[in-house]
Amino acid sequence: MRKLLMCGVLATAALMPAAAAQAYDGPWCMKASIGRGTVTERCRFRTFEACSNERGLWGSAAFCVQNPRFLPYWQGHGSDREPRRRISRKKKLRS
Repeated sequence: MRKLLMCGVLATAALMPAAAAQAYDGPWCMKASIGRGTVTERCRFRTFEACSNERGLWGSAAFCVQNPRFLPYWQGHGSDREPRRRISRKKKLRS
């Protein structure tokens, strides 16, 4: 009975879909031509230097650009507004 129960639990666990892994979408993208008018885009770079290092492996047909889909910190983490900006107020001169 225990073996049957364990087999059922293992079968159920094996058939359940795994949680999808989310890929990191960084602020820098590398675009490279892979031939015949086909361009690949990799947007996983945190810095321009990291993108530039990868670009060196692809040759002269690759270049780095800023990721247009990357959200700044104040938009990507659940905040609806931009950060507050300090308003400078000039002192009024008394006449």
